[in-house]
Amino acid sequence: MMTTDRENALEIDGLVVEYGARRGLIDAALGRTARLVRAVDGVSLAVRRNETVGLVGESGCGKTTLGRAIMRILDPTAGSIRLGGVDLLGLRGGDLRAMRRRAQMVFQDPYSSLNPRMTVEQMLAEVLRFHRVFPDVEIRGRVAALLELVGLAPELAGRRPKTLSGGQRQRVGLARALALEPTFLVLDEPVAALDVSIQAQILNLLVDLRDRLGLAMLFIAHELSVVRHMSHRVAVMYLGRIVEVGTAEDVFERPAHPYTQSLVRAIPRLVPERRHRKPVLQGEVPSPLDIPTGCRFHTRCPKAQDRCTQVAPVEQALSASHQVECHFPDAS
Repeated sequence: MMTTDRENALEIDGLVVEYGARRGLIDAALGRTARLVRAVDGVSLAVRRNETVGLVGESGCGKTTLGRAIMRILDPTAGSIRLGGVDLLGLRGGDLRAMRRRAQMVFQDPYSSLNPRMTVEQMLAEVLRFHRVFPDVEIRGRVAALLELVGLAPELAGRRPKTLSGGQRQRVGLARALALEPTFLVLDEPVAALDVSIQAQILNLLVDLRDRLGLAMLFIAHELSVVRHMSHRVAVMYLGRIVEVGTAEDVFERPAHPYTQSLVRAIPRLVPERRHRKPVLQGEVPSPLDIPTGCRFHTRCPKAQDRCTQVAPVEQALSASHQVECHFPDAS
């Protein structure tokens, strides 16, 4: 059980998110009920103030579901989410809206998350008016300050999303997220849709904003080199579970879980002798409708033994900063 820490901006404890899978035609004809998918299965994680925690894993592992549950876009089935010590799952109505001033989300596709019929100024002003955090007479000045904060020229205020580049759109998305002066950001693949030449600019902007504004961030991504650049700590997710968490150095230099090791070995290498490491990952990701018994990674693990097929591993500490959920961890 996670203990409350005053230095934690966000605390997640035993979080479960379930949803009904879509029924096929045969299931519907036979009157079978929809099966439940447990997309997030008992996750506990903390993000400290002024810290970025990277969340990595293959597509479908539950990363985005976790981010959306934190924002209450999805309602968790069980567990708790505390922001600044306040349990978000008990909030409704006005209290929930007030919370959303403190926690904001930046999405992967900057174009689809922006209203194509509104100008940049109108979008930012709408957020400020809805939450009534500034008098109307101050809104235009606040919009100008937000554009400056994310490195956009003032003349872009009158333009619509379709006339902006991908990098400019993502900066507008950041400005909108920062409009209410939040303390915590969920960043869901914020540079995945951008050209490589633009990614570094946005990542450096995020680091600058974090340090300047004292933000805590959950940085969701699948590109591990990006995560290493951004993150103080890294959590590795597989089929709804956090299987390893540690400092960026712990996870990238001393990965202990076979799944983490496979991800790290897949990072492109420039050093010739490191390019041809043997992969450790086998097979396909199991369906979340049919999660393996015991350790859910055992069907793909080269180190799996009989115990792994029968008994689910529990989290164990390799050091004060490094935890892993594996029967036979190896951080050598």
